[in-house]
Amino acid sequence: MAFATRGPQAQAVIGALILLFLIWLFAPFNPSAYNQSPPASPGVVKPGKDTSDLPPVLSNSSSSEEDGQGSLIDKDEFRPLILYAYAESDAARENIKFFIHQGLHGAADFVFILNGIEDADYLEIPQKPNVRVVKRDNTCFDLGAYGEVLRQDGLWAKYKRFIMLNASIRGPFLPYWSKGCWSDLYLAKLTGKVKLVGMTANCWPRFHVQSMIWATDAVGIDLLLNPPPGSRVEDEFGGADAPVGLAGCYGDWNAAVHAEVGSTEAVREPGYEVDLMMMAFHKSGNYIDECANSEGNGDLLWQGKYFGTNVHPYETIFIKANRDIDPTLIEHLTEWHETAGTSSWDVCRGASL
Repeated sequence: MAFATRGPQAQAVIGALILLFLIWLFAPFNPSAYNQSPPASPGVVKPGKDTSDLPPVLSNSSSSEEDGQGSLIDKDEFRPLILYAYAESDAARENIKFFIHQGLHGAADFVFILNGIEDADYLEIPQKPNVRVVKRDNTCFDLGAYGEVLRQDGLWAKYKRFIMLNASIRGPFLPYWSKGCWSDLYLAKLTGKVKLVGMTANCWPRFHVQSMIWATDAVGIDLLLNPPPGSRVEDEFGGADAPVGLAGCYGDWNAAVHAEVGSTEAVREPGYEVDLMMMAFHKSGNYIDECANSEGNGDLLWQGKYFGTNVHPYETIFIKANRDIDPTLIEHLTEWHETAGTSSWDVCRGASL
C-alpha cells in the first residue's frame, strides 16, 4: 500500500516538530527546577542555605578554626542534626564507646556535648567532617545543655530534623535481618501531627515522653526551645512558672525532671501529638488516658517494670544501660553487634567520610 505524498504545509509542520524536539534534547539540564523545597511551616524559621555562621565543622567552609578540618558535606536542609550529651561515669563511658562504634554514620551531622570533660582523647571520638565536639561545664543537665548548644549562633534554625540522646542508653541495636538506619527509623515517625518521638514513656507524675532519646523536627524544636503559654503545669518537681523543655538551665534534679515532664505538654498544648517506639504504647488507642488511671506504669525502665518484663532493645533500638536492667542481655548484644563486622556506616545513606 503506497503512502500519499505529503503537501508542503504538512512537511513544514513536521519540520517544526523535529526542530522543537532537537532543541529540547540538547538543552542543558537544570536540576534546581526539579528540586524545589516544600514551604516552611507557619511560625517556623526556614533553614537558609547560607551556612557561614554555622560551627565550622558543620558548615561548607574549607577550613576550621577549631581543628583545621573542613566539612566535606554539601549542606542539605533535610540533613539531621544529632546531639549526644555525655557526662562521665563508668556506664556512660561504655555507652558512648558503643555508640561511636555502632551509631555514627555519614548521613547526619553529630555534635558530642561533653559536660565537665577537659581531655576527651580517651573517648576516641573520630575526627570526621560531620562530627563536632563541644566541651562545657557540667551544668544545666542534658535538656539545658541541648538548648544552650542549639541556640548558639542559631544552630537550630539551620536544620529541620533533630535527634537528642544521652549516654544513659546503649545502642543502636537492630536485628541482623533489618537493613534500617537507626536515625531514619526514629525520624520516620515524625509527621504533620507527630512532633516528638521517644523510646518510652513514664506515667508518673503524668504521661510524658522520657528524654533519653528524642526525635523532632523544626516545629517541635521551636516548641521545646520556646514552650507555649499554658504548657507549664505545676507538679511535685516544679511550679507553673518554672521553665520546661529546652528553655532553661536546670540547677538541680527536680528542676530537670520538671523540664522533662513538661516537654510533652509543650508539644501537645498546641494540638500536636507524640509517638513512642515501645509496643505497649500502641496496644490501645488511649494509652495516654490509661496512664492517668494507672498505678503500675510509672517509670518502665527498671528491672521487671515493663508490665512484668523488660523493654527489649530490638523494640526501642536503644536500652537504658545504667540501671542494671538485664545485664546479661546487654552484655551479649553488645559483644555480638561489635564483632558482627557491621555498623551504621553500612546501612545509613550518605557519603563515606
